[in-house]
Amino acid sequence: MARAAKAFFAAMALAAANLPAAAGVFTNDYSWVHGTHYRHNGDPAKIARELGYGRRVGLNAIRFWISPESWRDNPAAYERSVRDFVRRAWESGYYSVPILFNGNGLAPAILDEANWDAPGTSASANAAFAAGMVNALKDEPGLLMWDVMNEPTHGNRWPSPPADEAEKAARREAVLAFARRAAAFAKSLDPGSPVTFGCENVGVAEELADSVDVISLHDYGDSRAGLEAVCRRADALRERTGKPVIMNETGCPAHGNPYDMALEACWRHGFGWFFFDMFPYPNHREEHGVFYEDGTVRDPAAVCAMLGLFRNRDMGTMIPSRPFWPGLKGNVRKLADSLRAEAAKDIATREEAHRLLEVMEKAANHLEACELVPMNVPPTARIMAWRNMDGLPPLDEMRSLAVELAATLEKALGK
Repeated sequence: MARAAKAFFAAMALAAANLPAAAGVFTNDYSWVHGTHYRHNGDPAKIARELGYGRRVGLNAIRFWISPESWRDNPAAYERSVRDFVRRAWESGYYSVPILFNGNGLAPAILDEANWDAPGTSASANAAFAAGMVNALKDEPGLLMWDVMNEPTHGNRWPSPPADEAEKAARREAVLAFARRAAAFAKSLDPGSPVTFGCENVGVAEELADSVDVISLHDYGDSRAGLEAVCRRADALRERTGKPVIMNETGCPAHGNPYDMALEACWRHGFGWFFFDMFPYPNHREEHGVFYEDGTVRDPAAVCAMLGLFRNRDMGTMIPSRPFWPGLKGNVRKLADSLRAEAAKDIATREEAHRLLEVMEKAANHLEACELVPMNVPPTARIMAWRNMDGLPPLDEMRSLAVELAATLEKALGK
């Protein structure tokens, strides 16, 4: 597809997806990029459904890994598969940022100079792999930019640790040299698309800024002050180089890096962003992921942040909720009393169990609405699971939760 045709189709898709009219392959401002990581597969219906969840909250870009191993097994088929995915994503309103190489867990052989132009489709045929994928995608209207290498120096991870600091430094320099070479190679094949690196921190982004069109960095910091310091350093780099900045990985509750904290900083500094990860994939299901496969979400604060909406943390203006309407504290006291009474009854039938669950749900709704109970596993989730059981639910567990809810209500009422 010619560049003129690409521009035409890009303009049409931008209008359909409500992406900024000024957006394109090259721009000095990528603040409009609101993206996520997504693991593609060949199921068109699944892709359309899952990407549709993100469109509800304004997502418009995806970043994903390309697999050299899958390409090596069948280059033509794999190139066709990835191209089809990029087209489906574009039809769903998403730009794509493919990742060519991965420095996180790098195989040392990939850095051997002799392997760059290795013939055929061997594991070390770097030029053949990169050329195949770049040529397959470079004319796609949904291509936003090339992430040539993810986390080039992340921990200097190799199958064996370096023997000493000198070897560690040599490995690091070899990785950076490889990244620069790969970026120049991709640029030579596709001069019409920007190149970037998914740098694991702002320091690496500073080192590699001269080799990219767009500066991309990752941050998983666990304090607002620390994150702000990183963002200011990225601001200075943007000012010094004249190149736009994207935070193309962030968000990890297991690192103390809440999605809403990370995205709020990106909004404030005008950085485009990609949160990690769209779904709780098996290898990091506790650490990352916002959406479930049915479109529900783990943390509503995360999707609010995607829309630029954030919790008020100003103690001078925030209004703590309370679990009763003014003048109706007595009704809530009665609810707590009723909860204890129902929990104390003998329960022999499913209907009797569900009467207790009904009272428990009312109490839980009062408390959840005011965030007076932990929401990691909301009480209403446990109540819903018990409602859906065949036969009698676990009565001891029910009674224990009922007493706990009653005590929490009474505490909130000041009893």
